Amino acid sequence: MHPSAHTVAMLLADARLPSGGYAYSSGLEPALQGGMPPRAVGEYLRARARTTTMVDAATAVVARAAGIGGEEYAPIERAWAARTPSRAARTSSRELGRGLLRLAATLWPESAPIDRLTRSAGWSRPVVLGAVAARAGIDAETLVRLAIYDDMACAVAALLKLEPGDPIDGVRLVIEACASVDTFTPQLAALTSAEAIPAASAPQSEAWAEAHAVTNRRLFRA
Repeated sequence: MHPSAHTVAMLLADARLPSGGYAYSSGLEPALQGGMPPRAVGEYLRARARTTTMVDAATAVVARAAGIGGEEYAPIERAWAARTPSRAARTSSRELGRGLLRLAATLWPESAPIDRLTRSAGWSRPVVLGAVAARAGIDAETLVRLAIYDDMACAVAALLKLEPGDPIDGVRLVIEACASVDTFTPQLAALTSAEAIPAASAPQSEAWAEAHAVTNRRLFRA
């Protein structure tokens, strides 16, 4: 298969992509269960975009560069893990990474950037996403915007199940959250080394994720 980079980018941004993303809420369910009021969802998304999501977007960009250059992914995975203190968050990302890698390996079984990931397990979603971008020819700035949009849209899709409301309001939340960090896109897109990935932590969100991981009253995995 040889779809265009634009087609692949649109597929990756589609919630119907069969990689398991529908089972995750981008940390929103843990936040609501932890006591965050629904009226604060917009603020939550903007804060997440500047922390967790930005780390993931930067990781994907560096993994893309590694995929193109034939470099090892392991140092990037370690750098991402060091910037993701919550074990629950790391586990969730790697579950999503497994689903995305399975899809990518099926679509492009002879792709060098993808094949190097299939030789071992436990890759986070941003590392797999970067390898997919390398294979598909998605440019770095598009990849940043894709990573941020995907995380925000995943949260809003979950919001409609957790706190039903007007879907139009959800679209507005996604647009506002993505716009709030778009000024960082060129800076993130220029990254090429694992050491340069920003370390933007979100302690409260991480605490919510840890609490959520041990409850049996939930709709989403994370």
